[in-house]
Amino acid sequence: MVSPTFRVRSIYDVALIKLVSENLDFELVQPVPEQIMLFKIEEKMVPYDIEIQDILEGYGISIEGDEEYVSLISTLFHKNIPNSIVLKHPVQLHAVYNGKVVHINNEKNLSVIDIGENVNAILFGSNFHKGQKVVVQIKQLNIFEDQLPVCSTVIHFPGQSVILERDANFVRVSRKLPKLDRDKLFELGKGMRPEDHGLIMRTSATKASQEAIQADIDQLVQRAEELDLLISGSSYGPGILQAGQTVAHVLLVKDAKEKLTELRNKVVPSIPMYHWFMSYSKELKLTTTFAERIAKEIDGNKISTVLKEIILEADFSDNSIMYLQEYKLTSPPQERILGQLSWSDDVLVIKRSFRSSRGVHYSLDIDISQGDTSSILAKEGSWSVHMKIFRDDKQLGETVKIVTPIELCNGGKLRYIDLGLLLIKKEEEIKTVDEGLINHLTDKGIISNQLREKIYSILEECQKQLAAGKDQILVM
Repeated sequence: MVSPTFRVRSIYDVALIKLVSENLDFELVQPVPEQIMLFKIEEKMVPYDIEIQDILEGYGISIEGDEEYVSLISTLFHKNIPNSIVLKHPVQLHAVYNGKVVHINNEKNLSVIDIGENVNAILFGSNFHKGQKVVVQIKQLNIFEDQLPVCSTVIHFPGQSVILERDANFVRVSRKLPKLDRDKLFELGKGMRPEDHGLIMRTSATKASQEAIQADIDQLVQRAEELDLLISGSSYGPGILQAGQTVAHVLLVKDAKEKLTELRNKVVPSIPMYHWFMSYSKELKLTTTFAERIAKEIDGNKISTVLKEIILEADFSDNSIMYLQEYKLTSPPQERILGQLSWSDDVLVIKRSFRSSRGVHYSLDIDISQGDTSSILAKEGSWSVHMKIFRDDKQLGETVKIVTPIELCNGGKLRYIDLGLLLIKKEEEIKTVDEGLINHLTDKGIISNQLREKIYSILEECQKQLAAGKDQILVM
C-alpha cells in the first residue's frame, strides 16, 4: 500500500514533521531545503495528499486533505498536544454544490446561497435574483462558526500536477517557479490544454513526465464531464454534487506552542519559547531564526531571556495601554482597550477609570457611575483572568473568567480563547456561569476529554480561591 504524502509550510514545520512521521505512516514530499537537511531526506517533488500551513499569523495551522487523513492527524493532536483546539469543518473545500440564492445584499455586493443541509455560503456579486439556481464551489472556509464559507461560480478541478478550470480558455503557471521552469511549462500547457477548459500548471508539474501530466488532465476532464452529467440530472433543490477536501483548523494556545517547541528541540537545538517568538510578529521571525543558529555558541536560555526583555520593553512597559484580543470560537476575535498597565512582579495589573455613566459593569449587573475603576489581573500562561470593580475605594464585585493560557502578543495585546466559564462574586455571594461551551466542544471533538477535565479542575480551583478572598486568582 502506498503511504499518504504530506507537505508542510509552517513555522511549526519541524515539530509537525516529527510528530506525523513518527506516529503515522505518512511520507513527507516537496520539502524545503531546511527540512531536507534536518531530516536527511531526498527532495521528492511528487503531489501531496495532505497540506499543513499556518493560519491567523501563526496562532494555528490548517490541515487539508482526505477526510481519513485529516481525522488521523486531528486525533494525533488531541493525543500528543492535548491542549490544542481542533475545529473540523462540516463543509468541504472545493466541493461543488447545487445552490439557491436566498438573499441579495446590493450594498455589500454579495449574495447568500443555500447549499443544502441547513448550510449557507457567501457568493460575492449581487447580479443574481432571489430563488435563482446556481452551481457553486467552496473556495474558502472561515475558522469561526458564525462565519459562512465563501463560494464561487468558477469551478476548479485540482489535480496532482495541474488544475483545470471549467468553461475557460487560458494557460497559467505557478509563480512559485523560476522563470525558466515557468516558460517551459507554459509552452507545454499550451499544447495540452483541453478545449473549453483553462489549465493551471502546478509546482509539482516540473517533476512530472508529460505522460503523467496528460493522464492527470484526462482524469480531470472526466471529472468535469461527470459534473455536467450530475448537474443535468440533479433536482432543483440545493445539495452537494461533488465532494471536496476536508479541512481542520488547529488553534495552538500558549502551552501547545511550548509542546511543539519541545518536539522541535529533539530534532535541532532550539531556544526556549521558539514558536512563541516565531508567531509573535513577522519582524521577529528573522531575529528568532538567527538567534537559534547562534545558540550553539551562546547559551540559548540567555538569548531567549534577552529577546523576551526587548519585547516586554517595547510592547508591555509600565503605563502603556493594553489591548485585548479575545476569541470565542464562534466569532472573529474581539479587540478592545483594557486600560493602563503596571507590573506587580510578573503579574500584569491593568487599570481603567470610567469617565461617563453609560452602560453596566461586565456580568455584575451594576450601572456604571462616573469615576468607577476596574482592575484586571492577568499573568502570562494563566488559565484565568481576575477583574475587580471599585467605586469610591469600595469593591463592588469581582469576576474570574476561565480562558486558554494567556498569551502576550504583538502590539501590547493579551490573547486568549474565552471558554464560556465565569465566576461572579458580589456581596460575598458567588455565582457560576457555564454557557455549556466546554461540553459542546468536547461532544464535537474540538477539544479532548483530557482538556475538558483540566478546564473544570481549574474552575474548581478558582472557586476555592475566590471563596477564600484571594487577592490574585491566577491559575497556571
